[in-house]
Amino acid sequence: MSMVSLPMMAGGYLTNTNQSISFLRNPSQDAAINVGALYSNPAGTAFLTPGFHFAIGIQNVHQNRDVTSIFGGYKYGAKNSESCIGKKFQGKAVAPVLPSLQAVYGWGDRWSVSFDFGLVGGGGKCVYEEGLPSFESPISVIPDIAQSKGLPVTGYDFTTYMRGRSYQYGFQGGVSYKLADNLSLYAGARLIYATNNYFGFVKDIKLKYNGAYTPVKTLVEGAKANAQATIEQINKAVMANVMTQEEASAAVQQLQATGAALNALSTMTQDIELNCNQTGFAVTPVFGVDWKVNEQLNLAAKFEVKTRLRLQNESVNINTENVEALAAYEHGKSVAEDIPSILTVGAMYSPVKFIRINAGYHYYWDKQATKVNNVNRKLSGGTWEMTAGAEYDFCDRWTASAGWQTTNYPNTDAYMKDISFTTNSNTIGLGIKCQITDCVAVEGAYFQTFYKTYERQKDDYVSIMGQNFPGSEQFDRTNRVIGVGVTLDF
Repeated sequence: MSMVSLPMMAGGYLTNTNQSISFLRNPSQDAAINVGALYSNPAGTAFLTPGFHFAIGIQNVHQNRDVTSIFGGYKYGAKNSESCIGKKFQGKAVAPVLPSLQAVYGWGDRWSVSFDFGLVGGGGKCVYEEGLPSFESPISVIPDIAQSKGLPVTGYDFTTYMRGRSYQYGFQGGVSYKLADNLSLYAGARLIYATNNYFGFVKDIKLKYNGAYTPVKTLVEGAKANAQATIEQINKAVMANVMTQEEASAAVQQLQATGAALNALSTMTQDIELNCNQTGFAVTPVFGVDWKVNEQLNLAAKFEVKTRLRLQNESVNINTENVEALAAYEHGKSVAEDIPSILTVGAMYSPVKFIRINAGYHYYWDKQATKVNNVNRKLSGGTWEMTAGAEYDFCDRWTASAGWQTTNYPNTDAYMKDISFTTNSNTIGLGIKCQITDCVAVEGAYFQTFYKTYERQKDDYVSIMGQNFPGSEQFDRTNRVIGVGVTLDF
């Protein structure tokens, strides 16, 4: 478990549905009947043969999360070219080992108990070596603001970094019971342990002032010393009748305006460092039903109740003065991060014994799941997904499978943020399973998500000191997963 570093995002904003290698081979598992489909169709486990069934999987995940920011202020950056108006901020993450476990024990003709472990939510771990647009864009407007105040600032330089990590470990237990030979019900609960960490900083901000990169604090101190010396010279000039009192007052007012502008720049360019851990527990009730209409057709549904999750902040090395965006990470604060209600329905049709065709639909009530600062209210509705897939037993011990899933998020410009985002996508999964013996099978899969680019234009891309600066952003992601697993039946 210490090697886990990123769950692959598939499903709602805080819901990962890749809980088994069976899912990677064919994402349409909502009415499948096998131990690997325990997460998708728990009621279907009642139709497994009596005895023990296990599915153990390991996934290797690679992700990129990139934000391209189009903003004119970047041309002033010491690390950017003078013609720079667009800049890509790249986030990279790799999960060498992502484990999952499903276990079912059936006894008699009616009952089965099951256990599922996996990372059921969270955005994983992602590193932005050069920070994010929301870090640099406010700094990039300083030269324009300073020049409007009469200060000869023509560039900026700074040091920044961002790393975010989010995991929700799920431990699900439940019972399935066959009301009739072709109808089963499931009731269970998932214990969730959530743990997040956010670490980042913006520091060592320097401004190119009179041709040299100088810390703002040094500029302010130097300006104060120069102003004091100048005021003394003005007083002497007035006493010597070289300058009138009106001229002296105007000159002092100009010095005071310059000092106020520098003080404002000093406040804007303070070092900010954040290191916040968040932890919390929650329980999700889960219910399911499976109806075997006949030997060819199986129908199933699952409902997960909305989960109230509160994360407790433990923050160190944090500077939040005048930084509204960091208020949510205040030490000791409880942060809302509810998990939405989820409804899934699916069908599996087998026209002949060796072929199984699957389809499914999912809906997530994201807008009703409370988040910090009620940002969920900015969504246009809930996430919905459709899936389709098929499996083919092409010989006695070999099965080939493939599937597709489309995910559509209720994103809005007001909701999207560079620190954590996802976009509409289409996913394909394919793989193969080999039944080595009657008790042991191995399987392998490849899974790739193709995300759509999300674009937004904002007139107030940066809003600072009463001024709005327009800009735009493009959000892009990539995701590739390889998985291997073994199933055991006794």
